[in-house]
Amino acid sequence: MHQSLVREVETPGNDDHYEWAERCRYWLAEYQASIPKRKRRERQAHPLILTGNGMSMRVNRGALVIRDGLTHYPQDVDEHRLFPGGLENPPRIVLVDGSGEISLDAIDWLAEQDISLIRLRWDGRVVSVVGQSGYSADPDKVAWQIATRRGDAARVAFGIPLIRKKLEGTLSNLAAFFPTSAAKDRAVRTAETVLAELELAPVATVDALLGLEGKAANAYFAAWSTIPIRWKSLEKLPVPEDWLTYKSRSALRAKRVPTNRRATHPVNAMLNYVYGMLEIRTRIRAIADGYDPTRGVVHGEGSSGRDGYVFDLMEAGRSEAERRVLRLLVQQEFSKADFATTTTGTCRVQPHLASLIASPSARRW
Repeated sequence: MHQSLVREVETPGNDDHYEWAERCRYWLAEYQASIPKRKRRERQAHPLILTGNGMSMRVNRGALVIRDGLTHYPQDVDEHRLFPGGLENPPRIVLVDGSGEISLDAIDWLAEQDISLIRLRWDGRVVSVVGQSGYSADPDKVAWQIATRRGDAARVAFGIPLIRKKLEGTLSNLAAFFPTSAAKDRAVRTAETVLAELELAPVATVDALLGLEGKAANAYFAAWSTIPIRWKSLEKLPVPEDWLTYKSRSALRAKRVPTNRRATHPVNAMLNYVYGMLEIRTRIRAIADGYDPTRGVVHGEGSSGRDGYVFDLMEAGRSEAERRVLRLLVQQEFSKADFATTTTGTCRVQPHLASLIASPSARRW
């Protein structure tokens, strides 16, 4: 990696703190802008999402007063005042990690107004739910998930737009990052053919849809082997031979059945990291929007401990997540010190590289 980028992560100065605060303000503004404007006589349908340190909820003169937490410095802390029966009251309040306090009166107020209070861990897993139903999801939306899951036609109709967006992102990645090769041409042809099939003759079953998606994905990842992986100081810090190229999305040196989860290659380790970030964001969004993350429509319902509906929605964002790894492969030179290997051969991204991958500026590399 460029020394300037490493230095920025390892020894942030004042300019970096200002950049961090600026990016926090930017993303908060982006989030606020994404909330649909409510009509004057329309009840609020969007959840209130809070995070940071020092959050608080209390009742003052019959109204619920909510203070958001601190996420960066300097920061103007938002305060929300909700009134009984108000149309602007959110259907649920979601606390993502952070710390703070809530009074007993505030808990009673939320119960009276039928507003669920959902506490999530940093990874989007539900910790607790305070509310009359004791359930984090909207019953109407869960009923839609269950009904849609029952028939292949409805499942396919839900899944096709997600797969189409994924394939369009795949084509963009192939055009932007991959050198000319037979493998790239094959991946482009496969993705374009699948897109054409979905447009002209939509499939009838979910298995057929996933079969087409899998065919395009296999051709796409086969083309990743054409991108050279550059390593520095190989004489001092040699790497395993299979790290010199990228050949498979599965863990090639795994002792058990090959899997994507326990990476034995640096590229797979980075992909697992960006997919993990995408999974967390998607789970939080699904819960905040009132859906049950375990009730998959296209994917299985909570199979193998994985949230099916989260993995449904993730399909549309995978190409953008992969773009972060592709930019690194094309622009950076790696060192063995960027990755840690366990005694079982599992490869993990070291913290300094993980910080770089996760940083908001990764979009601009």
